Amino acid sequence: MSRETWTFASLLALRCPVCGGNTFKAGIFRTSKRCARCGEDFEPEPGFFAGAIYPMYGLGAFVGGLAGIIAGLFDASLFGVVLSAGVTMAVFSPWIFWVSRLGFLHTNHRFFKDQA
Repeated sequence: MSRETWTFASLLALRCPVCGGNTFKAGIFRTSKRCARCGEDFEPEPGFFAGAIYPMYGLGAFVGGLAGIIAGLFDASLFGVVLSAGVTMAVFSPWIFWVSRLGFLHTNHRFFKDQA
C-alpha cells in the first residue's frame, strides 16, 4: 500500500501504513515492534506514542458518551447509563488504544516520512 492508496478505512482496520498488512497487533494492549510483511518500524523512537493519549481520550469520551446517550434514549436509569458507558468502554478500549497509536504512525508516514 503506497501513500497514494492510503484510506481512513485502513486506519480503522488497523493496517500497516506502508504495505497494508494486518500485522500491527501483537496481543491485547501490545503492538508489534515491526511489520512482519514490509519491516516498517512501529516504534520509531522512545516516547513517540506519548501524544496518542489525547486522541485515545477523545475517542473514549466519544464512544462512552455515545453509549450513555443511547442508553438514556431507552429510558435507562442513571445507573444503567453509567453501566452501559462503562461496559462499552471496557469492550472497545483495546481498539481505541490501537487506533490512537496507529493514527500517529499513519500521520507520520503520510505527512512527515520524507522529512526524516
